[in-house]
Parts: sequence; C-alpha cells; structure tokens
Amino acid sequence: MQTECPHCHTIFSVQSTDLESADGQVRCGHCLAIFAADDPQNIVNDDDQANIEAIEEAEETIEETVTTFPEEDIEHTIADVIPPELRAETRKAKPRFGFIGTTLLILAILASILAGAAQYAYYNRASLIKITELRPWLEKACVYANCTLPQAKDTKLFLLSSKNIFTHPNVKNALMVSATIVNQADFTQDFPIVELRFSNVRGETIAARRFSPEEYLHIPRNQISKMLPDTPVSFILEIKDPGNEMVSYEFDFL
Repeated sequence: MQTECPHCHTIFSVQSTDLESADGQVRCGHCLAIFAADDPQNIVNDDDQANIEAIEEAEETIEETVTTFPEEDIEHTIADVIPPELRAETRKAKPRFGFIGTTLLILAILASILAGAAQYAYYNRASLIKITELRPWLEKACVYANCTLPQAKDTKLFLLSSKNIFTHPNVKNALMVSATIVNQADFTQDFPIVELRFSNVRGETIAARRFSPEEYLHIPRNQISKMLPDTPVSFILEIKDPGNEMVSYEFDFL
C-alpha cells in the first residue's frame, strides 16, 4: 500500500503487517512526523500513483538535461564603492612627512613668500618709499641686496599757498611773480620744477616758462637741500610782460 505523509507529502510504501503491529501509526522517513498511514486521506490510489511516477520520471529527465557548474567556478562581480586611494590599506601605505621633511616644506614655503614680497617691493618701490614707516626697512634691505632706493617724490603733494603778480619796479615791460609752496608729503623730496603759464580770455596759452630750483631759489644746485614736509618756501620770479592779451596765469609742479 502507498501512503502520503500529510506534513511533507512524501509518498512511500508500507506493509499491512507493519500497520497492524503499529496500530496504523507510521513515522515519515523524510520529516520524521508520525501520522496514521491507514487514514483514507493519506492513502494513495493507483491513478494517483501513476501520475506521481510520471511526474517523477519527467523531473529526472529535466535534471539530466540541466548542466550544473561547480560553485567555485562561478565568478561573482561585486561593485566596490570605495576608491583605491581611500581604502584603509592604501592610506596606511602612503609615506608621511617626517620632522625633517616638514621642516624643509615650511622653509620652502617661507622662502617663496619672501621671494614674492621682495619681487612686489622691487616693482612697487616708487610707491613704497613714500611710506615713512617702511623706508628704514627698505634701506636696510637694500644694504643686503646691494641696491639703491630712488628718492621719494610726489609732485601732487606740492601746494601753492600764495601767489601774486605785479609790474617790475625797476625793469620796463617786465613783471615780478611771488609765490609760496609747501611740501604736504610726510617725507622730504627734491624741490620741484615750477611751470608758469599765461592764458588769454579764451583760455588759450599765450606764454609759458619752466623754472628749475636753482633759478627760482637763486642758489647753486649743489647747495640745494631737500624740501622738508610742511615747511613753506617763498620765491620771486622776474619775467617779461607777456602782453595785453594775458588775463590769467597758473602754476604747475613737475
């Protein structure tokens, strides 16, 4: 007789003599469950048995046609989300700067900064020397660099504090011009060249003349010192009368 385990549905044969001695109770050899083999629900008839045997034969045929591969021959590709350079073993393998390497790196950075500062100071020396606080340091730097600082000069900082023009008392067809200039810079600088221009009623220049420091100060060039900050300097110029068309005049410093 064929019986079916109600738990795992395994079908197997049992002998009537075995059933009588066990009072119809059997143990499934597959799942080890105990059930009543003579229960009509668990008895497999001939038609069911034939169907089951046909299914088992078909399954065996399918299994024979399926090619199996050993598990170790199958290659599994797993995406790595950690770049090689960020993996722990890679980071540990990277050499680190020691004390000497770090010191050399710092010195190289400082040298680059100093070189950049020196280059900036060289190309902007004409502006930097006008800063009174920086000039002593620049002079010391030039001692080591074997260079010479240019004289600080800014003609825009000369101020004409007073001016006057009148007829020359002793020379015919001549004029006398008096003026006072002040160095408003916070550093000493050379006396400027003074330019005097005369214009007519239409604003056109009808006469002009430039005077060097030795001309308007009446002092030899080798005796002229620097113009001190905030120290007024007065002078008088004697010039020929530019004529009746002259209605205005102005000074400029070069």
